[in-house]
Amino acid sequence: MKRALLILSEGFEELEAVAPLDLLRRAGVETVAASTGTDLTVAGGRGMRLQADRMLDDCLAETFDILILPGGPGTDQLRQDTRVLDLVRRYYAAGTPIAAICAAPVLLADAGVAAGHVITSFPAREGELRPQVKSYLQDRVVVDGKVITSRGAGTAEEFALALIAYLLGSAAAETVRAQIVAR
Repeated sequence: MKRALLILSEGFEELEAVAPLDLLRRAGVETVAASTGTDLTVAGGRGMRLQADRMLDDCLAETFDILILPGGPGTDQLRQDTRVLDLVRRYYAAGTPIAAICAAPVLLADAGVAAGHVITSFPAREGELRPQVKSYLQDRVVVDGKVITSRGAGTAEEFALALIAYLLGSAAAETVRAQIVAR
């Protein structure tokens, strides 16, 4: 069974966390939502509270098949979290896929792993990211090798389906798409 680690920090964008969490689980991917804070309950940027499965510190020594970074207002806090930046570096060095949506692709740049990649992000982060990457696209979802990026909350479903396709194949993504009546 494939395993995914999804990072939750105060101020996360709710759709960008819940869509991957829900759709990956529907696809049979064991998806662990990990809190970076001191409590399992994490407040999103719009005030919704999500119950994480585990604390991030308890997941650091484990192996997952993909690392998922939701964006939102909490991204700037994550930029200061050395545990998260070290995790990005470690997963990247191991060849493990890293997925970042909205503002979260800046974490790839901060960790020093974005330079050789084609990425996208929330439009407001384009100016910061463009000089640091191989190429910047305004596509809704960009898959470049083991780096998967997406624009924002409005692309969260497509992002999640792209993660399923990456991990399990396009047939699995199409099965989940049909289950949620997407198109």
